[in-house]
Amino acid sequence: MAEESKMLTLKEFASLLAVGNSRVNEPAPVIPTEHSNRLIALAYIADVAGRLRLTTLGRNRIAAGLSN
Repeated sequence: MAEESKMLTLKEFASLLAVGNSRVNEPAPVIPTEHSNRLIALAYIADVAGRLRLTTLGRNRIAAGLSN
């Protein structure tokens, strides 16, 4: 995947953070479908048993910040 296509918008990054900050015993965060589809395609999140979960790549992306 080209490096440019891995750039996230501020809103997509916020959605990634929402998934990453959700707790197991709380309701799942609601993010736009287009964000979840793109974040899944980039392997930053995964749909596990109907719930969005952060992947290791997603954790690394959050650690890198918005600018990377």
